[in-house]
Amino acid sequence: MRTLWQLRDYVFAAFMTLGMLLTGIIVGLFTPPGMQLLAWAPLGAIFLTLGMARLQKRGSVALMILPLALLMGLLHPPITFIITLYLSVTALVTEVVMFFIGIYRSKRNRLFGNLLFFASASLCGLLTAKMLLTGAKAESLAKVVGNPGLIVGITIAVAIAGALGWWLGELAIKQLQQAGKMDVES
Repeated sequence: MRTLWQLRDYVFAAFMTLGMLLTGIIVGLFTPPGMQLLAWAPLGAIFLTLGMARLQKRGSVALMILPLALLMGLLHPPITFIITLYLSVTALVTEVVMFFIGIYRSKRNRLFGNLLFFASASLCGLLTAKMLLTGAKAESLAKVVGNPGLIVGITIAVAIAGALGWWLGELAIKQLQQAGKMDVES
């Protein structure tokens, strides 16, 4: 029986998850509330792109993001459920759509996977927080969620930030290819 991934793939995915987690923590410390995803997207996308390129299989995003969702949730207990839920939903949405588009072997598919992940993270994060938050935070968030133009603008900004991270990730992949450390299509 052939397994989907080998042990080295799980280890690589764990390191990419750790990279996303550490950058998420650092960004969270220095970024005002509500701007964390926008600030984290370029950094997170670098690790996501490297993981997609190395793993190249369906389920690669879920393999990296689902553990990240659990870890991020544990680090932020007051909003644990929100973070875990929206990152899990985002990973599953990305994988379902990418199931029909293809695997992450090409640059185009990795770009599309990143755009899809970060755009859906923005939308899922806003909608999940709107449903679960109460009080003053919910009122201020309701103003954002009630404005479709603002939602579209935020989603596009986060997707562009993710595309910047994809580009940086592809530059890293090119360097790794030249060093003989990664075998992927350009």
